[in-house]
Amino acid sequence: MFRILRAFINIVVSIIELLLTFRLIFMFLVVNTDTPFVAWLYGVTAPLVAPFSKILPNWKFSDFVVDFATVAAIIVFGIAGSLLLMLFPCSRKVAVTYEVPPNG
Repeated sequence: MFRILRAFINIVVSIIELLLTFRLIFMFLVVNTDTPFVAWLYGVTAPLVAPFSKILPNWKFSDFVVDFATVAAIIVFGIAGSLLLMLFPCSRKVAVTYEVPPNG
């Protein structure tokens, strides 16, 4: 049972981190927000980044933008996922081998 739960947590956290990483890259490169995929991505990840966006401002230099709120969200969701995985122990099958003494 715990194996299924651990796999589910891993999948959910990985998808969240992947979406946030795409958001970070697209924000850095200042991608056109009128593109349907980018608009969908920003809409889906906005609630995940919202708690951090008021605390950590964007840093703009030249034509690029570093979104520290997204970086913080990636870190926090990664740590939260790891802590959740620690709650559910991983059952490991241990192979026990015995050495048979020689007859002599």
